[in-house]
Amino acid sequence: MATPPAPQPAPSASPPAGAGSGGGGHPSPRPEPDPEPGPSPDPDHQPPPPPPTERDGLPSDARRRWERDQLKQPPPDSGGGFDVKPGHVYYTSAVIRDEQVDFHKRAMRLVHDVDHRQAAGKGSGADDFAAAYDDVAKEFLETWSRCVASIGGVSVGLTVTANHYQAADWSSRGIQGPPPRRDPPVGVGKASYGPVASIKWTGTGDDSDVPFVGAIGDVPDFLADLIKPAIEEGLRLGKTHEITPGAQTGDMRGIGDAWAAAGESAKKSADAFTGSIEYLTDGGDSDWQSAMNAFCQSIWGSTAWGGRRDTDNEALPPSRPGGRDWRTNPKEAPSARRPVIEVLQKTGNEMKQIFHDAADAAEKCRRTTERLAAQAAKATVKDMTPDGFSWEEFTKLSAYATFAEIVLKFRSHMDKSGCDAAVEACHKAFHEGADRLRKLLPELREAAISAPTYEAEEARAEAFGARSLTDFKPGHVWTRPGDTDDGVYTVDLASTEWLENSHTASKHVGLTDDQLAQRLRDDLKKPPRPGTAWPYGQPKIAEASSFQDMESAQKLTQYNLDKNDNRISDWIRSKPANGARLDVSVSETPYGHSGRSIDKSEIQNDPFPAGEARYVDGVETRLVYNDDLDPPFTVMTSMPKNLTQKAGS
Repeated sequence: MATPPAPQPAPSASPPAGAGSGGGGHPSPRPEPDPEPGPSPDPDHQPPPPPPTERDGLPSDARRRWERDQLKQPPPDSGGGFDVKPGHVYYTSAVIRDEQVDFHKRAMRLVHDVDHRQAAGKGSGADDFAAAYDDVAKEFLETWSRCVASIGGVSVGLTVTANHYQAADWSSRGIQGPPPRRDPPVGVGKASYGPVASIKWTGTGDDSDVPFVGAIGDVPDFLADLIKPAIEEGLRLGKTHEITPGAQTGDMRGIGDAWAAAGESAKKSADAFTGSIEYLTDGGDSDWQSAMNAFCQSIWGSTAWGGRRDTDNEALPPSRPGGRDWRTNPKEAPSARRPVIEVLQKTGNEMKQIFHDAADAAEKCRRTTERLAAQAAKATVKDMTPDGFSWEEFTKLSAYATFAEIVLKFRSHMDKSGCDAAVEACHKAFHEGADRLRKLLPELREAAISAPTYEAEEARAEAFGARSLTDFKPGHVWTRPGDTDDGVYTVDLASTEWLENSHTASKHVGLTDDQLAQRLRDDLKKPPRPGTAWPYGQPKIAEASSFQDMESAQKLTQYNLDKNDNRISDWIRSKPANGARLDVSVSETPYGHSGRSIDKSEIQNDPFPAGEARYVDGVETRLVYNDDLDPPFTVMTSMPKNLTQKAGS
């Protein structure tokens, strides 16, 4: 973060030669302090700020705290009303950056906390469990990393919009020179996590142990040393060796606990994010509050076109209750609808239970096999020590007992079927755990797709910040007196978002190809009808499209308005009714591709046509007349569009 440097202390003068000692080398008398010390040489001195970043590229906790202290000021409601200033937006930007750093560090800690290699032990069930765990962990961490990007976009977007507001205010007042501005706070940037440590057994040997030998009776050490290897060999009878070594049950439970803690941490981060945005929100203004609700829901994956989906990520019809709701609802508090956070928390809790259940199954199997082996070992020792024999006499006879004979005796007493049943139950429990883990994947994948990009959240933050700086009152902040009369229509998309249902930033900036396909899948005029031209549903929109970022959306939209200024002027002179709409477009711009788009026809053959996204060159902008504004319209939406003639159309 670029901030004015703190005052530095003036360098002290070097003491003159001989200072501190009198002539001839005699020491000078020690100075005594005055009874009343004088004032500090520099009462305004502040220590220098901590370095901007540390070796990991992130600002230290001390640096972030220092930056917040530099920006903090009385809250917007401290003067009796509610007045958001650029300083409030800059401060919120820094606070959200801090939340991003904390969110990032929590993922790093999670990867560390689950670093228990080979914890699942040996066996087909354990291998299946380990493979499913790898898939879930990868998807969970991918979703987490996308959330880190989303939060970072908000932090930067708030600073950008405060800078824009300062520049617009500077321009409207005709002030010369560059306007005040700040650099966005240094955040995490692009983050990735994992892979987590594999819990699959990949070691050599069976790492077997027979801890119960010492508990089978009053057996001297020499006999234990003799029969222990034989018992280990005897245990290879049947299926016991299939799960040797067994699961490290303490580590397994620790892994599950770590995922649950991460899910809970995600919820706390979402709560903190809402609190930060509430700082900029006048809850007494319904439009403002609704926009805040929508903003704090959409960062966690809700959309205007989302619907209810079940745990298999299948759409639920209106007639079926339940499911997770992915649709933004401005009338609800953010905590009621944060689907990505809900999925992360649910996944963490489920993983904890699954890992604990697997550990319980492993311990149950171990207890059973140890009990049966202990019984067989006791019987083996009894066979080797007939009544009337003393241990001294047995010492002589034991030399004649071969290793193979002891193994045979042990196996003759071992309940093989009981051991095999216990092992099969353990295999089954781990396979069932793997199935339960895989059932978490559909919602996790939807969450990963739904998490907004950095660019999308930067745009939405610019919009919310811009509207907050104007108290959510309608207006065009860049319009100068006389512009409209001269046919100059300068608009700022951010400062009119939500006005007259304007939604460029919310629906047409920073969407991925997957999110474009998601919109076609969800934003339906008619539901799926197998056997018709629209077996997967008929979309409401002709195409789903997105600008790359807010800067390109603004530039391309302004170009479209400038190229159509005569049409717009004629429309304004005709005095249309409030709410009347005018669509203006250009088939291309000097800036190359305008964005990415998927035509609705693609969903006729593919329920999720992300692979059919294409670059387009045109721009379409829809204006809504409002005679309270200058110029008297707002941009309801602007979008990239394919305006070239299609073959056969």
